[in-house]
Amino acid sequence: MARYLLEEAGLTVEMQVKIPGMGHLDLLVDGLLGIETDGFDHHSSRSAYREDRRRWNVTVVRGVPTLRVTFEMLAGKPQEFVLMVQRALATYAVRSDSGHRRAVDVPAQ
Repeated sequence: MARYLLEEAGLTVEMQVKIPGMGHLDLLVDGLLGIETDGFDHHSSRSAYREDRRRWNVTVVRGVPTLRVTFEMLAGKPQEFVLMVQRALATYAVRSDSGHRRAVDVPAQ
């Protein structure tokens, strides 16, 4: 559902992108922003909670800012989800005039 919403908004979406030390990121948007979609059934135990935090920390250290979204947000507030992604992309996008921010080149696998 997340991929469909983002592609409908004109964004480029890669699925299951390998991030070294992390595993696979659910989605990579415009080669820059990670999206992890979290369902309660698979993320409610203490061990899953710890693993989710470890994975999120790896994406940040690797230079891939990552948003974590729930199924409820995707189903109930899809426009809010797309707007959040667009705002995050605007924050982290390459700024050709300043050179202070850069996109991260994470190869799709």
